Amino acid sequence: MHPSARLALGLGLAIACASRTSNRAGGGSMPRWVQLQPRAPSAGAGAGAGADGGASVRCPPSAVYLPGGTFQMGSPEGVGAPDEHPAHLVRLSPYCIDRTEVPSEAYTRCVTAGACTRTVGSTPPERFPISGVDWGQALAYCRFIGGRLPTEAEWEFAARGAENRVFPWGSTPPSGCSFGDWTPGEASASCGGVGPSAVGSYPQGASAFGVLDLAGNVWEWTADWYSARYDNAWSDDPTGPSTGSARVTRGGGWNNDQPDRLRTAFREGQHPSFRDYDLGVRCAYDPIP
Repeated sequence: MHPSARLALGLGLAIACASRTSNRAGGGSMPRWVQLQPRAPSAGAGAGAGADGGASVRCPPSAVYLPGGTFQMGSPEGVGAPDEHPAHLVRLSPYCIDRTEVPSEAYTRCVTAGACTRTVGSTPPERFPISGVDWGQALAYCRFIGGRLPTEAEWEFAARGAENRVFPWGSTPPSGCSFGDWTPGEASASCGGVGPSAVGSYPQGASAFGVLDLAGNVWEWTADWYSARYDNAWSDDPTGPSTGSARVTRGGGWNNDQPDRLRTAFREGQHPSFRDYDLGVRCAYDPIP
């Protein structure tokens, strides 16, 4: 999809957005994870972990534990798009985030339970990412499983890590299909054909924390309102602007043919009611010690 089409925010559309119920958006209910198990931190997650290294922290089986810590969010002047500036330091508390984008089979269970509404278009195969969800549908799913939408800072830290990676896998721009599902160069179709790939199909594209699908496949909603520039003040667990007309989406999609849009700092804003065939969701969780 052409960038100008994606950046259209549809400000005349009606807004019916759920309000935040905790300091980090989307919380509120007690976690009800299925088959909750202890999880050690992922490879690369050592810095900032607790005294026990996170070994006693519990996350859902689908999620990765991130120890939190301090990192530089955004891009320095002269690098990236204007809305990635100014670069600023952020400090995050420990959290958990889904290892992959939410698969269709998981979202379907939420629909069957009456907690989620159906997406537009046909339902993807079971292990393919759910898409065509608006912000409210994404939030409803995450709440159904006892999670929340990740803040924009949490999403970027999961992709960038303390190493300040340009892409989730490192500094090398993609040129083919080794790292994720997108549309390389002059290709007539994406790496997965015409449409996304099954979640977790590109292990070489993993971030330092072992999180997959952060570049390509489907865009992902975050909790934050979008603004054209960051607040450059030091911030602990930032949740973005208090109001706005668009929510932040991250990650790029299979229909994207620009490597620059797969960078860990790249961001867009979409009206909360916006839906697209390459826009999905991944959830975050507050870990239980």
